[in-house]
Amino acid sequence: MENSLALRDISQAYQRAHQRKAMFVTANLSSAAMTGNVRLRNISDSGALIEADTLPPVGERVKLRKGELSATGTIVRREGKQAGIRFERPVDAIDWLPNKARSQLMVDIAFETIKPRFEGGPPTANARAETLALPSSPATRDELEGIADMLDALADRMSEDPVIIASYLDKLQVLDIASQKLRKVGRNLPKR
Repeated sequence: MENSLALRDISQAYQRAHQRKAMFVTANLSSAAMTGNVRLRNISDSGALIEADTLPPVGERVKLRKGELSATGTIVRREGKQAGIRFERPVDAIDWLPNKARSQLMVDIAFETIKPRFEGGPPTANARAETLALPSSPATRDELEGIADMLDALADRMSEDPVIIASYLDKLQVLDIASQKLRKVGRNLPKR
């Protein structure tokens, strides 16, 4: 009994070792038991949560596909219309995000990284880890302009809500500062 509890604790720790990216996109799942479309609810480097009316049983080997991406794994749990897949090899979870979500993730990571500087603390461990997971290619002027535009749109939308203004006016300025800094850095990059 003690061994099974220890194994379960280790298993749960492994399952949560990688940061999950929430999403709601369609992917294709194939196995010996079935082939069909599933909704991909979240993904990490080591696994995914899928949802569908029909799913393979626990222990079944499966292949998950989305566009040109694919990952092979095993169904490790099932509950109702949801199933968890553990991948055989790590994947880059960011690659599986829709383009818009990938851009939003980059904004979220940038915001989480700079926010503590304005609040007087160091970046969180999670923000530092996700920063390392960002694509390593250098940013372009257009990418930084795009992120700055998204920050401006977010600040504009938030400033339309009186409750947000009353509660977070000083924090909204952080979005404006971040947008201005991104544009300034972008002006110093070559246009591609």
